[in-house]
Amino acid sequence: MFKTITISVTLFLTAFVCFAQETITNPSVISMTKAKISKDVILDKIKFGPTKFNMSTPGLIELKKEGVHESVVDAMMLASSPMPMIRNQDVIDMHIGGVSRTIITKKIQYSDTDFSLTTEALINLKAAKVPDALVKVMMVPKRAQQQSTNPNLIAGTLPPHPENFPVPARGKFSEPGIYYEEFKKGAPQYEQLEPTTTNQTRKGTVGEAFLNQATSGVSGTTQRVGLANPSANFVIEDNKPVFYMVFSGANRKNMNEVAESIFEGVASPNDFTLLRVKPSNRGREFVVGRESAYTSETGFGEGAIPFRFKKISNTLYKIYFDQEISAAEYAFFYNKGSEFTSSIKLYDFSLHNNVK
Repeated sequence: MFKTITISVTLFLTAFVCFAQETITNPSVISMTKAKISKDVILDKIKFGPTKFNMSTPGLIELKKEGVHESVVDAMMLASSPMPMIRNQDVIDMHIGGVSRTIITKKIQYSDTDFSLTTEALINLKAAKVPDALVKVMMVPKRAQQQSTNPNLIAGTLPPHPENFPVPARGKFSEPGIYYEEFKKGAPQYEQLEPTTTNQTRKGTVGEAFLNQATSGVSGTTQRVGLANPSANFVIEDNKPVFYMVFSGANRKNMNEVAESIFEGVASPNDFTLLRVKPSNRGREFVVGRESAYTSETGFGEGAIPFRFKKISNTLYKIYFDQEISAAEYAFFYNKGSEFTSSIKLYDFSLHNNVK
């Protein structure tokens, strides 16, 4: 009998863990909508869970017919990069299928396009009663993309960051810190990122709390750090930014220093993590841990951006990237777990470019 009970408990826990980690799909969202689960809970589930959505034209038409809220459809599209290619017939089919003008416009914003705008094609769009406003979006889809929900996207092509600048002397930097190499003003300028300290840690959201209660703590909640403003004050326009980290003198390898003396205590750029910070209705935030009835984790499951560095001297390091970095909000985070429960030091910046 003991063995039977053990097997039953094991199966019970396995089932709930699988539920907590399920991949969210179109049928999942439709089922939750039909069960009258609030859109805020569904949005949180999409935001913090693994997803695999069908954002093709038939997929969007089905979501419309099943009554899925437009804000949920928008979140599903944002979670489905890259989106399928969109052509004239897709616009016609979505319009005939009852998909709203707003969702069709966003579908164009988030997708690569291959529209035909010949005289015959325009006549066909008119015959299908596609609104003129949508036809105008089709004519200049890049304009629509610049009006998308990512405010950091900018029009035009930025010049590449030069790779042949001489290594700056230590005297170029007034004090320890992180400096961006500004290159568009002729000779390179080194602009310091101001540190931001926050202790705005919070656990879970309404949706996570609901799921955590429904699963008796198995699904768990995330611990987040929040920044009040929707974007950083320090704005960079660059596709492949270059930074320099400047440390103090001989005592810099003492890892017992607290975060307030960050450049006295760190050993190298390895002690930092570059995070892509998610905008939210409360500003910006990132996840630093997760707790459930059975696990407790610290670290970053998503949002960490790899960077390279080169040691110039014992107190100077060059930070660079192998690939272009997409437009978004970012922060260098002093990755020392013991500081999660006290003040957290960040070096945040808003990266503007045309890389999605």
